[in-house]
Amino acid sequence: MSENPLVAQVRSGESPELQVLAAQGILPIPAEELLPLQVELASSADPLVADYARRALAAVETRFTAAFLTSDAPHEVLAWFAGNHADPLLREAILRRRDTPRVLMIDLARRLPADLQEILLLRQDAIVECPEILDALESNPALSIYARRRILEYREHLLPRARAVEADAEVAPEPVAGELDAVDLAEIERVRQLPSEGEVDQGTGLSEGQIRALPVPVRIKLTRGASRTLRSILIKDANPLVATSVLANAALTEDEVEQIAASRTVVDEVLAAVARKREWVGRYNVVHNLVRNPRTQIGIAVRLVSRISVRDLKNLRRDRNVSDAVRSTADRLYTIKSK
Repeated sequence: MSENPLVAQVRSGESPELQVLAAQGILPIPAEELLPLQVELASSADPLVADYARRALAAVETRFTAAFLTSDAPHEVLAWFAGNHADPLLREAILRRRDTPRVLMIDLARRLPADLQEILLLRQDAIVECPEILDALESNPALSIYARRRILEYREHLLPRARAVEADAEVAPEPVAGELDAVDLAEIERVRQLPSEGEVDQGTGLSEGQIRALPVPVRIKLTRGASRTLRSILIKDANPLVATSVLANAALTEDEVEQIAASRTVVDEVLAAVARKREWVGRYNVVHNLVRNPRTQIGIAVRLVSRISVRDLKNLRRDRNVSDAVRSTADRLYTIKSK
């Protein structure tokens, strides 16, 4: 619950007049606290307060609401907008947010139009975690031919592959330096016979293509004590278990972290892991690169925009390589900070 005393006073219900003013959105409360409060008031037992709150929420500028939904909005706010607003921009913001409750995604899947069905199907992480999303989408009466085909493909390829990755993770959940066994060494010798493709790591003598041909558990083990060249190869691995193991097991230099934050060839999970490490996001260049990187999850990028300097906000608000939510947030903060 917010520590803002005015918000607490409204929530206490002691002043019906304050509740009406809050519902109308005319109290001096920051927007990130006002919107959740209005969502609460929209379910008020007082029909006048509830009506004012619903009208005010409907009148909020859509791009601002979408930016809020992608970053700081509590789950109950996501649920309210998902159930009460059919605006495509708001629904897209909810679908793209990484921590959107899976039960909410299931509910939305049953009633999304064709264009948003495609957005939902991009959330492979959520589908792997909760295959029931596919069942709900399949029950959608407006299911598109494209979505139906992708559902079949996911059931045939994505879900079985995800289960295989989980099995690989169980084989080597905690890789330890120097634990390569005879089987691992045999795999390494096997891939040496393959054509050499890409950059070669001098430590192992393997090329990038040969390293990618190794089984997942072996690639994870190689992240321990990896050379800079090997780190640069493994951090771009398509398997999140391998790529994030580099962050956990290797001593990365500052410039490596900055390059990773700017990279458009790493999986989303790597950028999210960088953003979670306080030491790394304490460096301005890392934050700046994450915000400008279109591969960074929208919620993370929007949250980090507040750390960007006024000079860089000016450029960011016109950057067509970032999402609308990031640009609109940058524009709003630039207007505030440049006064």
